[in-house]
Amino acid sequence: MTQVNSLSERLDEAWQYALLGGLASLPFTATSYWQTGSKISLGAVFFGGILAGFLAKRKTGTSSDVGVRVGIIGGLPAVWLIVDLLAASGGLDGPLWFIAIGLIFLIGFAAVVTVFAFGLAALIGTAGARVGGWLADFGSRRRPPGAGS
Repeated sequence: MTQVNSLSERLDEAWQYALLGGLASLPFTATSYWQTGSKISLGAVFFGGILAGFLAKRKTGTSSDVGVRVGIIGGLPAVWLIVDLLAASGGLDGPLWFIAIGLIFLIGFAAVVTVFAFGLAALIGTAGARVGGWLADFGSRRRPPGAGS
C-alpha cells in the first residue's frame, strides 16, 4: 500500500508544480495571442516548464511528469484560436449544402489545429521540464574539497 500512496503523492506534487509552471506561462501566451490576433508564442511555456521541472526535480527527484501538463495548461489560449476560427464561419454564405460542408471541414480543421497546438505546447513544456530537471541536478552536484581554488 505504501507504493500506491507514494505514487498518488508524487502525482499530486507533479500537478502542483505543473500548475505553477503552466499558470506562470499562461498570461504570456494569452497576451501574445491577444496582441497579434493570429499567433500564439509558446516561449513562455518553455520557461514555465523549466520552472516546474526544476522545482519538481528538487522536491520529488523526477521532472518527467510535469512537462506535458505545463504545456497543456500554458497552451490553453489555443482554444481562443479555435473559437475565433469557428466565429469566422458565421460569415459563410450560399446554399445550405455549401454551408453544411464548409462547417464540417471547418470543424475537422479546428480539431486538427487543436491537437497540433496542444501537442506542440506539450512538447515544448516537456523540453523545458527536462532543462529544469537538468539545472536542478547541475546545481546540486557538489565539488570535492579543494577543487574550487
